Amino acid sequence: MHANESGATTDHEQYMRRCIELAQIAQSRKNTPVGSVVVIDEVIVGEGIEEVLAGTNVTGHAEVLACQSAVHQTGNKLLDGASLYTTTEPCFMCSYVIRQCGIAVVVFGLDTPIVGGVTSSMPILTDPSLSDWMPPPRIIHGVLRNECQKLKSANTGYQGDTA
Repeated sequence: MHANESGATTDHEQYMRRCIELAQIAQSRKNTPVGSVVVIDEVIVGEGIEEVLAGTNVTGHAEVLACQSAVHQTGNKLLDGASLYTTTEPCFMCSYVIRQCGIAVVVFGLDTPIVGGVTSSMPILTDPSLSDWMPPPRIIHGVLRNECQKLKSANTGYQGDTA
């Protein structure tokens, strides 16, 4: 892996490009353009696309669905050593799921400072004081930020800083 100027690696960009493809699918289905993948040992073991706006599942966030897919695929609810990639910073709900699954690294493109689990006033994804939860993951943000911003900007139905 070779780091570029922003600290992103070629591998990070590869997985983020898959997230962008998934976000485009979500957008084509009238959902907020968010796509996520879970990677273990350089293999995608779970994928998720946002399903909230056009569906009936209020927990249908891409990150939650990617984690559920990975748990189903691996047969293990603890995803030790896994990395989660997503176009948009995980919200509070998604941050809880990520921590409960023991995800080691979270990589995202675009900050969501109102409800984000990292950049908001309630950073539950990274808060070490939540000692009953799994340890906070390492965070890498800003990977393919411009491409992720274009998705958000092109989405006329975007509902603000929702993940």
